[in-house]
Amino acid sequence: MEYSFTDIFDVESLTKLCESYTQTNGVVTALLDLDGNVHVKSGWQDICTKFHRVNPTSSKRCTESDTILAGQLAAGNQYNIYRCKNGLVDVAVPVIIDGEHVANFFTGQFFFEEPDHDRFVKQGEELGYDLIPYVDALNKVPIFKEDDIKRIMDFLVNLAQVIGEMGKAKLELLKAQKSEHEKVLQLEAAHEELEKLASEDPLTGLCNRRKFSEKLNDEIVRAHRYKHELSLAMVDVDFFKAINDTLGHAAGDHVLKCLARILKDSVRTSDVVARMGGDEFCILFPETHLNDARLALEKIIDTIKADDMLHASLGTKTVSCSMGLASINPRIIDGDALLINADKALYQAKHQGRNQVILYREVALKPKVES
Repeated sequence: MEYSFTDIFDVESLTKLCESYTQTNGVVTALLDLDGNVHVKSGWQDICTKFHRVNPTSSKRCTESDTILAGQLAAGNQYNIYRCKNGLVDVAVPVIIDGEHVANFFTGQFFFEEPDHDRFVKQGEELGYDLIPYVDALNKVPIFKEDDIKRIMDFLVNLAQVIGEMGKAKLELLKAQKSEHEKVLQLEAAHEELEKLASEDPLTGLCNRRKFSEKLNDEIVRAHRYKHELSLAMVDVDFFKAINDTLGHAAGDHVLKCLARILKDSVRTSDVVARMGGDEFCILFPETHLNDARLALEKIIDTIKADDMLHASLGTKTVSCSMGLASINPRIIDGDALLINADKALYQAKHQGRNQVILYREVALKPKVES
């Protein structure tokens, strides 16, 4: 079954109900799952709780008896009466939910006639019981006429049906809650997918310009508040147009995806890498001094040069990148200003020969050079 026994049945309420029933007429009760686990019980006789279900041999007989009764119920009987292997009478009623047999309601631990004391004394001796308290417990076991038990069973059959209906109502509620939960999960997944589409570059999987701008402005505010360093790099592929024109856009896409991988793998998890569009990337280095960011970028240049996967299928062509690096200062109050400074440094890197890192503070403004 999809749900557990305790999910479907209110064990505490059923226990109170069974205890009240036992106090009224002295009939013991039990509610068991199909694996034989007892979840509800009331009024059990000492001969069972202190002797038969404690001794390993007689306890095994109890389990076997419960199993036989359960098997008879599985055959579709309304209820079954059975003399257990330890000598007492047990009766079981199936609990059905929506046509499925899910539990068994038991009564028993009584006799239909005066018990054979000699038989029980012999059994007690064989099992090593203390005979005096065992016989005392035997004498407390009630004797019911079979007609009385059948009348009781009419009530218990109806009670089992009520228990089944209660279980069915709870099961339907659980299924409705699950369905509602699944709908919520589906909506959340759809929302996450929309958010991903709105914030992620589809080719490289990096942040897109919109998402990067949000993160950049947040980090600028945080850097000013806590007086932290903040560095920003602009990265542009050298002669990218020539790769597209001579080798095709598939080769160009291959280059961009490989560069995205290299950039992402070369920085910290706290750093942010984005594709700003075309062959232009950005890297945001929170709490990082300009010189430390420069060292990281120079290592990336070396990694790009040595990456075999990047240069596969490019023939004699090699890939390199020019990089411009800027850092925050008191005059930088938004992301656009920092991007402009990094962009100026980038174009200076191209003007001075490409495949290098230039810091904004080193820029001697010169005419822009086409990439």
